[in-house]
Amino acid sequence: MGATINPKDVAHGLYENNPLAELIEGFCLAPAAGGDLESRPVVHVQLRPGAQLTAVEADRLAKACQHGVLRQLATGSRDCSGTSCEDPSAHEIAIALHPYGTGPFADASSIRNTYRRDGED
Repeated sequence: MGATINPKDVAHGLYENNPLAELIEGFCLAPAAGGDLESRPVVHVQLRPGAQLTAVEADRLAKACQHGVLRQLATGSRDCSGTSCEDPSAHEIAIALHPYGTGPFADASSIRNTYRRDGED
């Protein structure tokens, strides 16, 4: 829906009131094309070194991150707060968990402090 997602809002959503936040090393944002030709945001979350999660723990972390990011965007982002009225699917934000140094974090030189990545791996 053309809304701008601020990395600071994502960071607040990932870390604030998240009981599993200590497992998160960092994150980056990337667009992912949807079946309707709309681009949807993906928050790639890098786990801390040595963190190993069961499927249940990974699901719990991903849901906590997704809930926190959506909550933060709904309350803290004027650009995102009104988009759900126009299109409920605008609140589809995927969370992808990655072990430390894998996925989009495998090449650390491609991630800058802006926490944004163009394109997909």
